[in-house]
Amino acid sequence: MSTSHCFPFLLLCAAAIVRGQTVPPSVAAGEKIYQLDTVVVSAGSDAKTAFDLAQGTSILAGDELRLRSQATLGDTLAATPGVNATFYGPGASRPIIRGLGGDRVRVLADSVGALDASNISPDHNVAIEPLFASRIEVLRGPATLLYGSSAVGGVVNVIDNRIPDTPGDGQLHGAVEARGFGAGDERAGIAAVGAGQQNLAIQIDALRQKTDDVKIPGVARIDAGAPSGQPGGTLPNSAIDTKDGSFGATAFWSAGRIGASIHRYETVYGVPVAEDLPITIDLKQTRFDLAGDITQPFGIFRSAKLRLGYGRYRHAELDGGDAATTFRNHAWEGRLELPHAAIGAVTGTVGLQAAQSDFSAVGGEVVTPPSRTTSGAVFVLEELKREGVTYQLGARLESQTIRLGEVDPGLPSLPGYTATSGQEKKSTGGSGSLGVVLYPRKDCSVGLSLAYTERLPTAQEFFSNGPHGGTNAYEVGTTGLRKEKSLGLDLSLRQRAGFVTGSISGFGNRFAGYIFEQRLPTDAIPEDNNPEGLTPYQFIAKDALFYGGEIEAILHLVERQGHHVHLDLMADYVHAEQTTDDEPLPRMPPWRVGGRVRYEDARWRIGCEVRHAGRQDHVAAPETETAGYTLLSADVSYQLAAGRVRYELFARGENLTNTTARVSTSFLKEFAPLPGRGVTLGVRASF
Repeated sequence: MSTSHCFPFLLLCAAAIVRGQTVPPSVAAGEKIYQLDTVVVSAGSDAKTAFDLAQGTSILAGDELRLRSQATLGDTLAATPGVNATFYGPGASRPIIRGLGGDRVRVLADSVGALDASNISPDHNVAIEPLFASRIEVLRGPATLLYGSSAVGGVVNVIDNRIPDTPGDGQLHGAVEARGFGAGDERAGIAAVGAGQQNLAIQIDALRQKTDDVKIPGVARIDAGAPSGQPGGTLPNSAIDTKDGSFGATAFWSAGRIGASIHRYETVYGVPVAEDLPITIDLKQTRFDLAGDITQPFGIFRSAKLRLGYGRYRHAELDGGDAATTFRNHAWEGRLELPHAAIGAVTGTVGLQAAQSDFSAVGGEVVTPPSRTTSGAVFVLEELKREGVTYQLGARLESQTIRLGEVDPGLPSLPGYTATSGQEKKSTGGSGSLGVVLYPRKDCSVGLSLAYTERLPTAQEFFSNGPHGGTNAYEVGTTGLRKEKSLGLDLSLRQRAGFVTGSISGFGNRFAGYIFEQRLPTDAIPEDNNPEGLTPYQFIAKDALFYGGEIEAILHLVERQGHHVHLDLMADYVHAEQTTDDEPLPRMPPWRVGGRVRYEDARWRIGCEVRHAGRQDHVAAPETETAGYTLLSADVSYQLAAGRVRYELFARGENLTNTTARVSTSFLKEFAPLPGRGVTLGVRASF
């Protein structure tokens, strides 16, 4: 792949940020501070803005979040620089950050893990509803020691108000929304309502969403076994039916707060693998969360923050209406953050984290024996501020124990694989990061971070040995895997005020023992154990190198008398390969560039966007190449107020040219293109 077409664009944006281009007369330097001054909740107990972090960060909130919101978290974030999606059809999609996905990206709900099984397989959707999010924070890179070694790729923290974080004022507040149409003929209703007094607040959320099979340009399947004469225009078995609801309450007093919520998430969605193999996923999760804060000093600590979540997850893969395989995960996770009193000029936080997951599967396609994974960690984040420079230091020590339940004695004996009932795998890992933030000018910062991470292998990577129809693969673990070590460098340049605002980032990440699935010979699995002839893959470890960068820039073309015209520019690129044998790694994203012009005033918001993804021909055998594509979208909204109620009418058109687009990061690239042309209409009332 050639990146020569991207370089002029990258250099232009970088030069604009570095120089701080001449500001038009209508915009005085520093007159308006933009998104980089937003506090990043995921960065720890000490309030830090995106402008002050050593690592790359993107935040979706407000109108931009509502514009990007989709049925899945991965699709909601897919247009964010540095973020792609697994896209396992419209019903299942998980974020990929800088080419890293699965268990290398931690997906959080208000700083606690999703407690589902989405990191195990791409056909498992994330049990978090993005339409309820008040903001989504994406931290790119490995310097995310708050959340564990599995955050080596980054962190996605979905923040909502399920547990109220501010006292009530005696009035009812919230929003209701209805939307419909689009490529999948969506019908959705959403309500989020809160009330309370000074000492107590409650929150009730509810959602109902249904779609039909989505419309696509052309035919769905282009694989070698695609049937001749297949009908076009629709992606078979891609409908979604989702229900979501929660109730939360928080008590407040002068020294802090304590709150809790109960949440129920249900979704049924199709997996468009093939028309003759219809698979439907029936996913349910009941989740309990607890949040507590002490806001006054005690002992040597300035405050305290406690988060605890417990989830009961069930995921049934239905074949013809019957449950072929049912996955269960009963999991909990808790974390305590304690900001300590200043030691001279040094401030910081110490913390503890613990988690446990009981995972099992029953049925005809048990990929991994039942297992219990227990982990614990201690971490510390420290900061030293000097004139014009800030130093950030972090360290984490983590332990993990995986204990197998009953192992089927009929599993095939394979090289590198040994599993017995009651077997244990114990491991420990240490991680550390050093960050420096320089301030060459008032509204310009340069962030540099160096991070060393030891990621501990998962039960699936150790002990998988079975068929998985959802990915059309027979998956095999390697019980002798060692911890995955990585050394990452991240450099970011940011400008927060003036004609050009935004950031440009570059990164490099070298892995020793990078774990991934490599295809095995077709006859590696005995026919008795693989009667459907699924493609065999085994988790192996090889050294690897990732490098690339992102641009996220805004040109503020007009800022005059309530009228605003902005040009948003983005670009990203990632290169990944095995350094052991100089071979590409599978399912990597292509380079992308894009631009969006938007107009805003007191009532209107109008935008038009073009995004281009390049051809991905740097692929691992026997993976197929994907063609480049260009997507055109547009949106318009109108706001009006009536008393306390503010109404918004909106329309959003996506893939308006009805372009065929296949995602290189998807297992289903040959079975499922992105949705075709669709226009979504909706109305929202806020009060």
